[in-house]
Amino acid sequence: MIYTAIFQGPQGQMINSRYTGPVDRKQAWLEATKMAAIDGHCLFALVSGDHPVYFYENFVEENAMSERSETQKHDLFESDDDVYEMT
Repeated sequence: MIYTAIFQGPQGQMINSRYTGPVDRKQAWLEATKMAAIDGHCLFALVSGDHPVYFYENFVEENAMSERSETQKHDLFESDDDVYEMT
């Protein structure tokens, strides 16, 4: 099955790639996570199908990149004390 995988790299950059994995979504997630970890990436999302993915950098001019928004400074590996678990 074809998936679009979205990762966060070790320096916080968002990356996407086409991933071919098993039809079973749980197994596909586990295998993609293991493959990503080899390069120090964290699997963020796995979407069924081959889709274009657009990030902040796709819409902002290069010279404006130094003035990143607070949203863009967020690290997905960071957590605050105010984290709630959904049940």
